[in-house]
Amino acid sequence: MASKNGIQPYDTKKGVRYKVRYWKPGGTQGSKGGFLTRSAAKAFQLEMEVKRAQGTFVDPAQGRVTLASVAEEWLISRETDPATKRSTFSRVRGVVRKRIIPDLGDHRIGAVTRGDVHEWIRSLGGEAETVRKHVSVLRGIFEYAIEHNRIHTNPAAKVKQPRIVKRPKRYLTDDQVAALYDIVGRTNDGAEHGYDLIVPFLAYTGLRWSELAGLRIRDIDLKGRRLTIEHTVVLVDGVPTEGVPKSYAVRNVPIPGFLVDLLRVHVVRRREELAVDGARLKNQLALLDAKSTELERVRERGVLLSARLAEVRGKVTTLTDRIAGLEADREARRAAGMPTEPVEARIAVATKTLSNLPRIEGLELNVERIPARIASLEKQLAKAPRQAEILRDAIRVLEQEPLFVGVRTRTWLRNASFRRGWLTPAVAELDALAAKTAAERDEIPPKPLGDVRPHELRHSYASLAISEGANVKALQRALGHEKASVTLDVYADLFEDDLDDVAIRLDNRVRAMSEDTDFSRRVSKTCPNPDDDPLWRDVA
Repeated sequence: MASKNGIQPYDTKKGVRYKVRYWKPGGTQGSKGGFLTRSAAKAFQLEMEVKRAQGTFVDPAQGRVTLASVAEEWLISRETDPATKRSTFSRVRGVVRKRIIPDLGDHRIGAVTRGDVHEWIRSLGGEAETVRKHVSVLRGIFEYAIEHNRIHTNPAAKVKQPRIVKRPKRYLTDDQVAALYDIVGRTNDGAEHGYDLIVPFLAYTGLRWSELAGLRIRDIDLKGRRLTIEHTVVLVDGVPTEGVPKSYAVRNVPIPGFLVDLLRVHVVRRREELAVDGARLKNQLALLDAKSTELERVRERGVLLSARLAEVRGKVTTLTDRIAGLEADREARRAAGMPTEPVEARIAVATKTLSNLPRIEGLELNVERIPARIASLEKQLAKAPRQAEILRDAIRVLEQEPLFVGVRTRTWLRNASFRRGWLTPAVAELDALAAKTAAERDEIPPKPLGDVRPHELRHSYASLAISEGANVKALQRALGHEKASVTLDVYADLFEDDLDDVAIRLDNRVRAMSEDTDFSRRVSKTCPNPDDDPLWRDVA
C-alpha cells in the first residue's frame, strides 16, 4: 500500500494497521507501527514534531530496551559514583536483583505504566518503610532512563504508597541503664571484654552503632572530654566495612565525666590486649608464610628418601648375593678339607655391613607418608591466600587500635554479636528481676522491656538530654542529624511536655510582675466575672 504523508497502511492477521515515519532531532528518520487508525498514527507523528520543536523529544526506539538492562546500567553508575556508600549500594543492589528485575525486568522501559508500578507495589508486602525504599530505588531507575532520553515521564513518581505508622519509641531511665551496665558486666565475662561500658556509652553519648563500632582510641580526647566521630564500620554483604559517618559529617561529641573515668581504665586494658592480639596474629601469618617453605622441604625430602630407598635396596641385594656366594664357597672349602677361616671373615664383614644398613621397611613407611603430607600442605596452601588476606586485614584493623573488638574475631565488634551474647540476656534478667521485686512487694509488675536494641540506647540519650534542658540545636549536633528539623521530627514525642512547661513558665513570669506592669490585673470591659476565675478576684 502507498505511503501518504509518512503514514503507510499494512495488512496483518488482525486487520489493517498503520506505520508512521517521523523525524528525529539529528535529521534521521524513525518509525513506529501498530496504530489502529490513520488518525492515531497522524496524532503520534504530530506529537513527535512538537516534542522535537520543544526540545523534549525522546526516541520511542530507546524505550524498547528492557527495564532489567536499564537497571543494570543504573547500578553501574551508582557503583562508580564516589558519593555512593558501599553499604547503600549493597542495599540498592539487593533490591534491584531480588525484587525489581525478577518482577519487572522483562518489561520494556518505555512500556511500564503507572498501573504496572501500582500492581508491583501491591505485590511487595512487608513493612511500609521497606516498600517505600523499594519504590525509591525503582523511581531512581526511571529517573536515570529520563536523563538518558529513554523515556520522558517517570511512572513511579507520585504513586500511592503505604503510610508509615510511627511506633512510639522506648526510652530507658537512668536506673535501667545502670542496671543493664551491671548485668552486662556479669554476663559471659562482659566486664572483662569491656562490653559493660557499651551500655552507658551509647546511653550518654547518643552514638549510632556504626559510629561506636568504628571508634578508635585516637578518636577519644579524655582530657578535653570529646569524641571525634569521623570513622564508622557497617556490615556490607556480611563483611565489616569501614566508612564515614552518615551525611559525611565529622562531629565532636561531649563525654560526661563519669564516662571519662571508665574510659581511662578501659583504654589501658585495650592497649595491653592489642599488643597480645597483634603478636598472635603476626605469628599466625608467619606460620602461614612458612608453609610454602615447608612444602618445598617435604618435596625435597621425598626425593631424597626415594633415592635413599633405591640405594639401600641395591646394597641389600648386592650384599645378600655376596653373602650367599661366600657361604657356598665356605661349604665347598669345607667339603674339600680346605680352611674356611678367610671366607668366614669375609662373610662376617658382609653380614655386619648388611646389618648396619637402614631397614627397608622403615624407609618404605617414610616414603609412603610423603605424598599424604604433601597433599595436606597443598590443601592448606590452597586456602592460604584467603587466610593470609584475613590475617593481614585483622592486623591492619588492630593497628588502628579499635576501642571495642569481638571476642572471637578480635576485630571490629558486630551489633548482632553484642546484642545476642550480652544485651539480650541482660535485658531478660532485668525483666525477671523487676517482676520478682514487684511480686515481693505485692505490686503490679512493670511492662517488660523485651528485646532492647542498641539503637534504643541512642534514643534514651535524646530523652535524658532533653529532660536536662538540652536545646534542639545542641541535640542535633550531638546526634549527628543533618538538620534540627530531623531531630524534631524523630523525637517530637519528647517535646510534647515542653509545651505545658512553656505555658507554666510564662504564667510564672506574668504573676511575678509588679502590680503596675502586670497587664493581667488591668480591668477591661471584657474581663471575666471575678467569681468565675480566682485570678481576677483581687481586681478592684
